[in-house]
Amino acid sequence: MTLLAILTAAAVGLGVSLALRLPAVPLLILAGVGLRLADEVMLGLGVDFGAVADADMVEEALVLGLTFLVFAAGMELNPLRVGRQRKPAAYIGLVQFTTMLLVGMAAAVAMGMTTMAALHLGLAVSASSTIVVVRILRNRRQFFEPFGRLVLGVLLLQDLLIILFIAGLSGVEDGLSGIVLSTMATLGLVLLTWVVVKWIAPWLIITQELDQESLLLAALAILFTFTGLAYWMGMDLVIGSFFAGVALSSFPVNGVVRGQLISLGHFFLAVFFVSLGAILVLPTLEELAIVLVMAGLILVVTPVIVVLVAERFGISARASIESGLLLAQSSEFSIIVALLGVGAGHLEAEMLSAIALFTVLTMIMASFIATDTVTWRLLRWHPSRRRGYEDRTRRNHLIMLGCGANSRVLLDLLLLHGLPVLVVDEDPGVVEQLRKRGVDAVRGDAADPRVLEAVNANEAEVIISTIRRAEDNERLLSIVRGVTVLVRVFSDDEAKQIERLGGVAVREADAAARDFLRWFDEQIGAGLKEADRVPRPVEGQGGPERPEQA
Repeated sequence: MTLLAILTAAAVGLGVSLALRLPAVPLLILAGVGLRLADEVMLGLGVDFGAVADADMVEEALVLGLTFLVFAAGMELNPLRVGRQRKPAAYIGLVQFTTMLLVGMAAAVAMGMTTMAALHLGLAVSASSTIVVVRILRNRRQFFEPFGRLVLGVLLLQDLLIILFIAGLSGVEDGLSGIVLSTMATLGLVLLTWVVVKWIAPWLIITQELDQESLLLAALAILFTFTGLAYWMGMDLVIGSFFAGVALSSFPVNGVVRGQLISLGHFFLAVFFVSLGAILVLPTLEELAIVLVMAGLILVVTPVIVVLVAERFGISARASIESGLLLAQSSEFSIIVALLGVGAGHLEAEMLSAIALFTVLTMIMASFIATDTVTWRLLRWHPSRRRGYEDRTRRNHLIMLGCGANSRVLLDLLLLHGLPVLVVDEDPGVVEQLRKRGVDAVRGDAADPRVLEAVNANEAEVIISTIRRAEDNERLLSIVRGVTVLVRVFSDDEAKQIERLGGVAVREADAAARDFLRWFDEQIGAGLKEADRVPRPVEGQGGPERPEQA
């Protein structure tokens, strides 16, 4: 009956979300809360509705949903995907995790909690939600942007650290030997994950050319293998599911498997968040104080830490703020930490609801604060980063916004024609390389109005934008007036929007096709034309024999 009630509430929450075009997660949580309230009302009327009366069943549904969601999220956390952001991601993740752990523990001790209870609360605020962040990045198509890669690297490190702590807490009852054995078992799963990523998953998923049903079974077999090993070693099932997801995270394995798991992912997403809402109860004043303090620490301290550390590695102010806002939420692993703490007697039973409450609160807030609008508002309070490159004497110059690897050829052609080019790029390495070549280059966010003002954008002859985000190009066109703005676009919809705003859309596909035809004409076409001018031997007058003559 409990499972049926959870599935019914999930169907209602998803239905309302689709009908009103609202985010699904808050509505699923509200559906779970409504399920619990309905159960309490029915019990008050003397009717045993039985929806959430079985607390153990609700917790099992919660862990079941979390197990699959962590598995799906782990498939997006391949270390190779982090790319050049690996070093800053490692530092940001380590500093942020350690700082939040210590700050959370200090706040818990100040509120009169024991050391072990404070440790559990510190862990609950130290990591960010992989599930929520991955969904936000995917929906916004920011997975492969530099700051997206940075955030994924931070999430991977955070998850590894909190898993090691969970493993240690699982063996704390057996003393030091139990902690060591649990930690070694976790490292063993890490090694197995590397083996599967490197050899087993590509061989099984790609080489064997399985059909759709077999692909799904193969992915689930890997999931069950890792969770079974975790259970056998006395660890939480969620730990095994996380490593199973990472084991399938390499390209192109994750792309092939992801398509088979989309429907299952939606199902377990609904089960998890409805179950999470069902365990929430109205907190006491003391518990409410804990919820507000911990949520405040997550929402305020995390972005500050991320921005401070990220900028030391040359990450732009905007990307640093975006990353900090995305990471300002509690992790789904916080629920596991709370369950372990309650089960071991280190936390009161009521603390499970308190931890779940600030986890839910920060997850919901992420959708509202990790936005472009909030980022730009915070950027106004950031110390100016444009000192040293203002030049009001520039007139009739050509501004190139962004200079990635694909734009270097265009830059070389412009310089070859002797045009006065000014490059704006947020990557300090790119700016340094260009300056060494004698190119006039400025470090800054090309979508920042302050930067555009500093480089006299309104006095330019032409502006060439290679910025990826459509909203940034729209902001650029709203700021710059009376200047020809060429914008690289990737779809017809983007092209129509740019042209409507007064820009000149340069379709990437068309440009690539023209370049290929020009190259073909120069390299291959000339040879074909030359061959056409060579007299061909007439049959019977020498020359190579025809096949039938041979």
